[in-house]
Amino acid sequence: MTSIQAYPPTKRPELHLIYASDQLPIPDEAALQRCLDAEGACNLTWVQQDPSKSIGRASLDGHELLIAGLPIPLPPEVIDHTVMVSPWQAQTKAAMRQHRAHISLVYHRGHHDPIEAMIAIYRLACAFANEDLLGIVNTNAWTAHPPADFLKPASIASFRESIPYNLWFGYVRFFTDDPGYWLVTKGHHIFDVPDLAYYVQPAESSDDIIRLFINVFHYLYEEDVFVTAGDTLEVGTSGQQLKFAEVTEWEEVLMGPSGTLVIEKNEA
Repeated sequence: MTSIQAYPPTKRPELHLIYASDQLPIPDEAALQRCLDAEGACNLTWVQQDPSKSIGRASLDGHELLIAGLPIPLPPEVIDHTVMVSPWQAQTKAAMRQHRAHISLVYHRGHHDPIEAMIAIYRLACAFANEDLLGIVNTNAWTAHPPADFLKPASIASFRESIPYNLWFGYVRFFTDDPGYWLVTKGHHIFDVPDLAYYVQPAESSDDIIRLFINVFHYLYEEDVFVTAGDTLEVGTSGQQLKFAEVTEWEEVLMGPSGTLVIEKNEA
């Protein structure tokens, strides 16, 4: 079974940018203008800002974020529970694992909407993007992703219309001695929604279950619905009935900071 995470999640949105070089990037004015000032005023203040250490604070459009960077890799246990369980190709994950420096961006305060908080962090991350940036690690969601086009201002702005589930949430497998395995979401707690777990049988598709997780999250979050163990939910036009149940095993890995509900399919 997948081991227990050694890096506890937080209630604050945060990202860790990982780099191939041990020289931390210093954003220039053009990068700041392109990534931060596109939607309003931005102010960066530094305690220290050079290739060996970055400590500072950013204020943009009412958001306050903290910045801390060091020319050392993230701890191996963090990489094992984020990069290595993310859905990307092995070559991409291997490259991210070999990073040599990181910058942590932590949302401090300013907005109650978690989508706006996440967008603010991505806008700040955009300013620190360079050719050495290998990936973005999200410890709250047990996942990571390569920069690709995800840090472009237009892509970041689109997150308001459509939550990027594959970037902001993790879908982690925990294998037992039985033929099936547990599939559980990570990162729902940032949106004050319980994580979801499902025991996947050999004949079932994990992609189908992930789509089910996304549909349930969308319903709970967008409709501001509260559910608890024992409640049921009818899915779409198929008439499929789902039942929510308590976690009764492997609580140390299945239980999220805002709780976890097991999804069971009611037999017709």
